Amino acid sequence: MLRTKSAVIEKAASSDFDARFIMSAGTPDRVKDTIEPGAYDAATKIDKLIALFNHDADKPVGYWTNLKREADTLTGHIKFASTNLGRMLKQLIDDGVPMGASIGFRGKGVSNKAGGIHFNEIELLETSIVSTPAHPRAMQIAKQFGIDLSAVEPDAPRVASDASAFTLDRAKAAVLAANRTIRNKS
Repeated sequence: MLRTKSAVIEKAASSDFDARFIMSAGTPDRVKDTIEPGAYDAATKIDKLIALFNHDADKPVGYWTNLKREADTLTGHIKFASTNLGRMLKQLIDDGVPMGASIGFRGKGVSNKAGGIHFNEIELLETSIVSTPAHPRAMQIAKQFGIDLSAVEPDAPRVASDASAFTLDRAKAAVLAANRTIRNKS
């Protein structure tokens, strides 16, 4: 069973890589799944990991290096390919567009009290650049852009004051609905 988690991005201060992401975290995602921080240790042994766009195997955008477990997070550096898609994503990040990351993995775990799965072992298969991450900690990047998300519940509907916020809320709702559908079919 393939599961995904989302993450936070930071611009790179080094020419060796294009951006640094929090790729995953041990806190609950929007479908209440969690990952034991020790489960990230196996991933830190990977030298290069494929980077995809929206988990699409036909859309590689570069590779990940320097995977590390930091407290309850998995972090990594991305180097974008010189393809049109890789250059576009790098430019979006350089322009300050808040992108996220989402890990694609196979895992073993048990049901948790919140109704999700607590994964105590994962095999990291890829990590994707995504526009709407499912993990709430991925939203931390938005704070850099002056957006206050502190009063927003992840699953609560909200009335938006402008069209772009309404579109973002609709996109989040679509991702949540898709996650529920996938979970119900599993």
